[in-house]
Amino acid sequence: MSRSVIDDYLDDLNTRLTGTWSERRAILAEIGDGLQDAVDHHRAQGLSLSQSRIAAVEEFGGARVIAAEFAPVLSSKRIHRYACAFTTMGPVIGVLWGGAALLGSFCAVPRWLTIAGLVLMAVAVVIGVPFTATAIASTGRLVRLVRIPTRLAAKALLVTATVSVFIDATLLLTLVVLLMLDSRDLVVLPVALGALASIARIAVAVSSVPRLAPARTPVPTS
Repeated sequence: MSRSVIDDYLDDLNTRLTGTWSERRAILAEIGDGLQDAVDHHRAQGLSLSQSRIAAVEEFGGARVIAAEFAPVLSSKRIHRYACAFTTMGPVIGVLWGGAALLGSFCAVPRWLTIAGLVLMAVAVVIGVPFTATAIASTGRLVRLVRIPTRLAAKALLVTATVSVFIDATLLLTLVVLLMLDSRDLVVLPVALGALASIARIAVAVSSVPRLAPARTPVPTS
């Protein structure tokens, strides 16, 4: 079966949408139904099938315009997903590394270095938590109360991602130093789980930067 102008239009739209596969599929199905209704209408007016398809596409407007209309909603959902991921992973990582510390895994670390590290991470948490809360509130159920542009929410989440990488990199670097100097006090299970959780959060943070880039900049409509 040969491709129609509608197939090409939907393919173009699919490449411009920024949501997940399921979100894009739902949007394409909605647009496809609308296009088919428009085609049926033009057919009833006496146009040929090919003419009706062309007319339907022209009525809907360019794929770039349609994608721009959906962009704020899709970006908001993506920001909310990442913000919830950071919110969930934070306490888990804290419990794992905190448990390892309480079990004496970091006894070999000089006290002054421990205090300095805790202070730095405390400052990072104080900075990161409000930005994460802002991203969640402005893209979740409180969106009607917290009216913050999607671009600002994305930038707030970028701060959260940066802070998360800083914290996890500090923890992993400390672990590497201990492994090289004196690993006798390390409690394997909580340390290993903490390291894996930190690596996972770094991966999430790094992946969020390019995926949230469209939300941090205005979407062109022409």
